[in-house]
Amino acid sequence: MGLHLTRPSSWIAVAALFVAALTTAAGCSGHVGADRADNPYAREIVRRAQDYLGQKRLRVDYYRIHRSLAYPLPVARIDNPPVPVEDSSLVYPWEIWMLWELEERVGCLGWAGELSGEARFREAAERDLAALAGWPTYNAQAQPHLSVGHAARTMYLARRNWGWLSSQLKDSLAAACGRLVDNHSAWLQAGRLGLTTPEQVLSADPQVLHNIPVIATLGLCLAARAGGHPLLPELERHCLALVQAELDLRARGLTEGLSYDGYILDFVADWLRDAPEESRRAVLGNPQVARVLSQAVWLAASGCLWRFAPFDDVEPLQMPFHADAQAKLLGFRPDSLAAWYLEHFPVTILRADGLAALAQSGFPRSFGSAPPAPGASAALYAVVLRTGWEPADLAVAASASNATAGHIQCDNGSLVLGTRGLWLIDDPGYQQYLSGEERDFTLGPGAHNYPVVNGLVQTSHRVERLVCRQEADSLWHTRLEFTAAYDSSLALERVTRDIWLCGRSLVVVADRVKGAAVKDIRYTWQGCPEAAWWPQDGAWLVSAAGAGLWVQSPGNSLDGGELYRHPGTRGQMSLCKTLPAGPDNRIWWVFSLGDSPAECSLAGDGTSLRVQGQAAEFALED
Repeated sequence: MGLHLTRPSSWIAVAALFVAALTTAAGCSGHVGADRADNPYAREIVRRAQDYLGQKRLRVDYYRIHRSLAYPLPVARIDNPPVPVEDSSLVYPWEIWMLWELEERVGCLGWAGELSGEARFREAAERDLAALAGWPTYNAQAQPHLSVGHAARTMYLARRNWGWLSSQLKDSLAAACGRLVDNHSAWLQAGRLGLTTPEQVLSADPQVLHNIPVIATLGLCLAARAGGHPLLPELERHCLALVQAELDLRARGLTEGLSYDGYILDFVADWLRDAPEESRRAVLGNPQVARVLSQAVWLAASGCLWRFAPFDDVEPLQMPFHADAQAKLLGFRPDSLAAWYLEHFPVTILRADGLAALAQSGFPRSFGSAPPAPGASAALYAVVLRTGWEPADLAVAASASNATAGHIQCDNGSLVLGTRGLWLIDDPGYQQYLSGEERDFTLGPGAHNYPVVNGLVQTSHRVERLVCRQEADSLWHTRLEFTAAYDSSLALERVTRDIWLCGRSLVVVADRVKGAAVKDIRYTWQGCPEAAWWPQDGAWLVSAAGAGLWVQSPGNSLDGGELYRHPGTRGQMSLCKTLPAGPDNRIWWVFSLGDSPAECSLAGDGTSLRVQGQAAEFALED
């Protein structure tokens, strides 16, 4: 069951929306209408801006390495701070985390000045921008990094959107953007600007399409526009080829995960605003734009849209760029699903530019929205079965990706199970950069819940999606095979995972692990950080948010000794169970919501399972 996305009936409609958006943005100097200044998105911008006014330091939380720094304001340079990190092997990108915060600060102050007309916000934004324009460099790395993209975007959007900036500051920003491009022109001309078709990009070094150089390149194009740089025509052609190649990769199922795919599209949305008409048409007409963004809907926890499935390296709170991309692109391409998503997305999580896009458009007035239909869906890097999106609905998502990007972990078959706004069966959802116990928790053998065979984890990204469908009323089924994801030394013949979602209360999982050398199989089922646990009647109760989820393994005893807390966890406790195994294993797990564990019975030498009260019989195929 797929998603039905509305599309503009013609490019005339798209062009009209685009012109309207530009006209609104261009005509916003001085006092603005009450309808734009008094909506939830504008109010949130002003609320944050008021907090920023009283700050003398820019607080940056480097949570991936447990550091928090307070940069003096206005920030005068990008140099890395003299703060030691105990892991000598780690080269940490201090500057990008700082620029995320600085961009948000400037955006809130500037848009508050734009939407409210108040001089205090405008003056504070101008001070920060004047300091930024004076930075001697915008990159602390050997190659253009994310800092290049964010610094360029901050200066370009300020100069473009806020007509009240002084002419002197506008000139300074234009000059700074010109310097930024000049400083990286050799990098651009060394084999990049010559890539002017998607085919050329796809045949080049794969690193060209990593999120860091893509975002840096899009930022350089924005800077070239602001400064009228002579490389602009070549940059425009290269950026179009780059974006088209990224979308082509998504059509093949390759991805960097929702956080990073959304991060790229957030920059694409800003690049599109002043891109040539043919570039806008080529990108907005590509169905992969909607496909990437719709993942946020399918992977969302029931009752909590911002808390999407925590596979791989995702940051729902720290990196909400995917939602900002939704907000910006909605002005180009009417989409009832995106409108529904944004109506239910918390304003407190959107970044300043996403809030401003919605405030300027008058959202949600004049935007049609439609909720998605429940069912089964194949996202780029996961399969999803769900009964709906309300708090009482049940959703299960399983990692399923052949992508080899660094943010995609080797975790095929791992699942998360959610209701009441939480993923009761959870996953770390990030990687700790520092070596040690927390990094082991996020990447080690207990980080995911696929079967660990003879103590060995998956070592590659290889999976086949054999089934993803509705089998009966309120019954959905997916089957994954990931035999090739394990090291060849295990000589495995077959590893599959079947998952059934039966209504709002039952998930059944069946693993088939076949191989002559198989000696034992270990499972780690992580609960969410909010969960409390209790053993009863050979099962475990996971209790959180008013929901009680029972975990049991028919045919295997859970004696109460399975509860474990990894020393590196941020709060999760886990059910850990090692099962003796032979050459052909069928292992069942049942997850049920209710007051007591489900009554289950195995049949056919473990090939099928019956759950009392359910009409369906769950059966494994050879």
